Amino acid sequence: MPNKFFRILSFFIFPACVFFLSWFIDLAFNAYFVYPWIDIPMHFLGGFSIAYTAFLFLRFFREKGKMEINNKALTILIVVSLVALTAVLWEFYEFLKYLLDISLKPNIEDTLLDLFIGLLGGLTGSAVFGRKH
Repeated sequence: MPNKFFRILSFFIFPACVFFLSWFIDLAFNAYFVYPWIDIPMHFLGGFSIAYTAFLFLRFFREKGKMEINNKALTILIVVSLVALTAVLWEFYEFLKYLLDISLKPNIEDTLLDLFIGLLGGLTGSAVFGRKH
């Protein structure tokens, strides 16, 4: 049981590293204010890392005999849907930071671009990791 727990926990290492990298460059360098473009590669990397995690979960469920998806298009749809859900939740997090007066006022263009770039990262991750799945 502990082995399974630590294996599942390890699935979140890549997204956690992306999150902490984002947090670090914001706190240490005020990067999102000084270099607003840094937001774009970070959202791409976030979507990519979530796609990776989703593929790890799908493989884990297949190995345990809990779920097997033989249709590649369905697999990609599931992965990209999980990336989209995560991107929306992330935008809620950014809006909450604004409400708590921790960050700049969000705007619709930034939010839509963030969602688009996150999905693009998820699609790229699906293309990369889907070959191995």
